[in-house]
Amino acid sequence: TKKTPVKVYVKGQLDKLTISESVQAFISQNSGVLFGEWDDVKVILEGQKEYIEDYVVESDRRNSAIPLLDLKGIKARIEPGAFIRDQVTIGDNAVIMMGAVINIGAVIGEGTMIDMNAVLGGR
Repeated sequence: TKKTPVKVYVKGQLDKLTISESVQAFISQNSGVLFGEWDDVKVILEGQKEYIEDYVVESDRRNSAIPLLDLKGIKARIEPGAFIRDQVTIGDNAVIMMGAVINIGAVIGEGTMIDMNAVLGGR
């Protein structure tokens, strides 16, 4: 399934909004953040605009089939600006520099350095 996840900062009379279960909402009375698929969030923004004073949408992909790798548990140094797709294996103490692109199925060995702007394919 292709996805277009968004993060939306919103302000207004948010206590009056009706938010579907498909959208994750962290809101107080006047401000908050919505997380969800663009089509679901867009329904809220357009259908209840009388309660919304302003909003900003953050979106970094459109109809993406493969998510980026969750980096929280990786025991390696990964610099901001590296793009690492899901289903990549990264060995302990590897170093991934900014601008590196690592695609599905790539295996990065323990202690390996992937330099700036390197592109690695997998599969």
